[in-house]
Amino acid sequence: MARFLQNTELYETVLQKSSETKEILWICSSALGLGAHRVFSQEILKKPPVDIRFIFQVNDFAVKEGKVNPYEIQFLLEHFKGISIKSRENFNSNIYIFDNSALITSVTLTEAAFESNIESGVLLEGPDAEEVKSFFNESLWNTSKSVGELKKYKLIWNLAQKKTKTVNLKKVKPYTEIKDWTNTYINTWYIGVSNWISAKSERKIKKETNWQTNLSVLGDVGYHAFAQVKLGDYAYIADLSKRGKIEIKYVQISDKARVETDEGDFHCAFEVEKKYLLEREQFFAMLKNSNINSKASETILNNDQLNRIAIVLSSIKRKRKRKSR
Repeated sequence: MARFLQNTELYETVLQKSSETKEILWICSSALGLGAHRVFSQEILKKPPVDIRFIFQVNDFAVKEGKVNPYEIQFLLEHFKGISIKSRENFNSNIYIFDNSALITSVTLTEAAFESNIESGVLLEGPDAEEVKSFFNESLWNTSKSVGELKKYKLIWNLAQKKTKTVNLKKVKPYTEIKDWTNTYINTWYIGVSNWISAKSERKIKKETNWQTNLSVLGDVGYHAFAQVKLGDYAYIADLSKRGKIEIKYVQISDKARVETDEGDFHCAFEVEKKYLLEREQFFAMLKNSNINSKASETILNNDQLNRIAIVLSSIKRKRKRKSR
């Protein structure tokens, strides 16, 4: 059975099918955008299909031109349990396979395509999908290669972004509203910092990673935490390096990289979302009440600890950011 789909129907179908699939999730797309994972149901993190495969055209040119975002590949690899990702040259097929359903479509795996483009596709069900599955497996998957080390592609991406000039385009009203994911399956850390990395080391790290200048650097992260932290994780970072009140930054992890410095080799980049200023007594009381060792440097917080911290911080007036002149 075949069914023609367009615009909003494409997103609704992918959302529904990804929430139901149990055995197979096979995707090939000629483009990949940051945040594209949100077009799928978040249920695939809780109950991942047995066989998850993605194919993209991953090469220097595609990354440099912004066609394929290596950070989204990293997100998929870190968060989608059991996933395999390959790269293939010279293909322009966009196929979404969920168990015994196959969607052949013009829509690429990008939020912009699902939200704002005029797109169409055909959904095949049951026996009609078998030929598509054979094509995917034999003509695409079996002739694809490993993506390889993402470090090189992230360097290319970051450098290209630095050179890209921001253009104010007229905002297009989207056909479809992509539902945002919750933080249910995202780790939140408590990190106490006694000594911030020096400006010299930070410059070296940013030079070797091409991280954007607006990102902050958390230097000398412990190896255990470095191995566990994932793209998109959140953290409460407590600045313990000064006397007096303690500043807590609520941040989201943007990247991690190994760069040799005199102050450690494992580092994370982050963006600050909120800032709080606590009296020292109040801060340490919060740690004690949340069963967090005051000498702990990197700890993944459970739901009870998150709730206790949230209660304290919600009563604190957030530190205002200085207005740029």
